[in-house]
Amino acid sequence: HDDDDDDKAKVKKSGLLGEIGSSITSGFDLATSSGPLCEEPMMGVCFIVVKIIENKVRDVDSNKDTYGPFSGQVISTIKDCCRRAFAKQPRRIVEPIYKSDLECSSDFLGGLYAVLNKRRGRILAEEMQEGTANFLVRAVIPVVESFGFGHELRKKTSGNAVPQLVFSHWEILQVDPFWQPKSEDEVEEFGEDQNAMPNVAKQIVNSVRKRKGLWVEEKIVVHAEKQRTLQRKK
Repeated sequence: HDDDDDDKAKVKKSGLLGEIGSSITSGFDLATSSGPLCEEPMMGVCFIVVKIIENKVRDVDSNKDTYGPFSGQVISTIKDCCRRAFAKQPRRIVEPIYKSDLECSSDFLGGLYAVLNKRRGRILAEEMQEGTANFLVRAVIPVVESFGFGHELRKKTSGNAVPQLVFSHWEILQVDPFWQPKSEDEVEEFGEDQNAMPNVAKQIVNSVRKRKGLWVEEKIVVHAEKQRTLQRKK
């Protein structure tokens, strides 16, 4: 507690930083509590204030109030600066992950693996139960891919495998939601249209923004040619 009091005293004595320190913290909290991708809290992001330049021409009396007009401008400025600095760096989304222990007979392992691969699941361990023909499979699956997972798994395994999903951890999805093909090989493989490429991260971002009523950049009409019927009207 003594160290905390010393740190607070040092901040108070630092002039301008002591006046706007709480406003900087508030702007940082606003920026990190709702990120620009999905308006969700940021994780694992660090912002460094390199330099604070004080404008010599300013009304001293208006800055004495911590919650006055000047503090509101600082909060808004810090929030915008954090968002713009975040947009300059490679951006990734962090998604929640479920873990599940699945017990299945060897006859239906193929169906179990097919369902996990389809939903971006990963198998962590697999071992055979002693005295039986069943396998115990420990796997993880993203939460966003878990909707309808139990129904599809029971269907593919004829009811032999019943999942029990438990939250495990948060994991960074190593896919850039704003990636665009730049080199000749990338353009030849994926084409020039970014929307035509399967981008899991962008699909997750767009689905979250749609659910929250936020603006989504997408083409509603891909091909605008006039459609005609082959049969003539009589």
